[in-house]
Amino acid sequence: MDQNKSLFKKKLAIIISIAVALFLLTVFLLIIGMFMNNMKQQEMLKTTDKFINFKSQVEHLVFTNKTLVQGFEAYILMNPALDESDASIYLNNLLAKNENQIRNIGVCQDTTIIWNYPKEGNATAIGVDLAKVESQKELVLKVKNEQVPIFQGPVELVQGGIGFIIRLPIVRKDTGYWGQISIVLKGENIIEEINTYAEAAGLNVAIFNDQNKTVPFFGFMSAVGESPLTFDIDPDFIDWKVAVSPKEGRENNQLIFGFAIFCAVLIAAGAGLLTFRALKTNYQLRIMSSHDPLTGLYNRHYLNDYQTMVLASAKRNNRRVGLMSMDLNHFKNINDTYGHNVGDLVLAETARVLIESTRIGEAVFRLGGDEFLIIMPDIEDRNVLQDARKRLANRFKSEFHLPDYPAKIAVSIGTALFPEDGDNIDALLQIADEEMYTDKKEQKMKQAENLSE
Repeated sequence: MDQNKSLFKKKLAIIISIAVALFLLTVFLLIIGMFMNNMKQQEMLKTTDKFINFKSQVEHLVFTNKTLVQGFEAYILMNPALDESDASIYLNNLLAKNENQIRNIGVCQDTTIIWNYPKEGNATAIGVDLAKVESQKELVLKVKNEQVPIFQGPVELVQGGIGFIIRLPIVRKDTGYWGQISIVLKGENIIEEINTYAEAAGLNVAIFNDQNKTVPFFGFMSAVGESPLTFDIDPDFIDWKVAVSPKEGRENNQLIFGFAIFCAVLIAAGAGLLTFRALKTNYQLRIMSSHDPLTGLYNRHYLNDYQTMVLASAKRNNRRVGLMSMDLNHFKNINDTYGHNVGDLVLAETARVLIESTRIGEAVFRLGGDEFLIIMPDIEDRNVLQDARKRLANRFKSEFHLPDYPAKIAVSIGTALFPEDGDNIDALLQIADEEMYTDKKEQKMKQAENLSE
């Protein structure tokens, strides 16, 4: 048990020493990091400026097309009796000015597409209820229910292909929500434009949308690299997260920083070693104050602290604690007959048997002379305590061994159970000692009877 505790203390000292070394290393790294951060500030500012330029171009691209949709929305509201042919004329003019980016413009009544311009290549979408299309229904219903504009994409289109969609609700003053307009932007063209903006800004870019926050729809995180700068693009409408890094790479001062870190590691390691030696010395001093120097068992001084802790824990958790009080029969005769050196060997061998007879969590004390105490936290009942008592007595009969001293050692053992026999250590020791003395008397009586026979 003590060997386990000693090993634990050694491990704890190592852990604390490592913690001290890591703390100092952290402090040094923070200091080094301050210089690194100062050097990185300019780089971050340059990258941020580049992103602002990139962002403005992307927003201009999207909002220019959004303005077109808003214009068509106003046209519909001003012409309630608008039919498909009139709308077609308006939209043909609109598409002619923006044919590089706009694929088609659709009109939904409620959530079902009723018009789609141009029809060629997009006719298959007419009559489709977008509220039933898995990839679009969430945002289509959001436009309907919240009556707010939505930007979505890239998304697989009903009529085939990939596109970005700007959706605006059509809300009439007299009837309320009527439907919505969607302008479908050509996915490949928008991606190409974004790539052009990124190249012009000198940025590696990865863009995430609200529909997939883990995999970018544009760019690759491997190209952006570790620890990129992250920004938002218009959370209220576009709602893109953008990770960026400069194409020319980050400034590299690895030689200077490597040497500084090497010095920091050496200093921290030295401090950790000094800490370990100090803790080891302190532990040895504590062992000397809490352990019996002859047997290595806990001493009476440590019993005061230990019993307070164990009994308090048992009270909190409504558990039982067992005590076994033990002494050696005729120990004085051993000292008188063979001398105190042999008596010391007997006590050391007694400690060995006691330690090997106890389980993890149980504590063995030498209270003085040939008096010993075992405390067994968290046992079920008195039967467990009595069984342990029998096993201990048998182990002394079978396992106690002292070279050049053939006689066996007999022990007297008494027990007490917390809280049944008392709620403090003094009361429990009194009960255990009384039972131990009774055991001693019974053994003497049996010995006398055997001699008389």
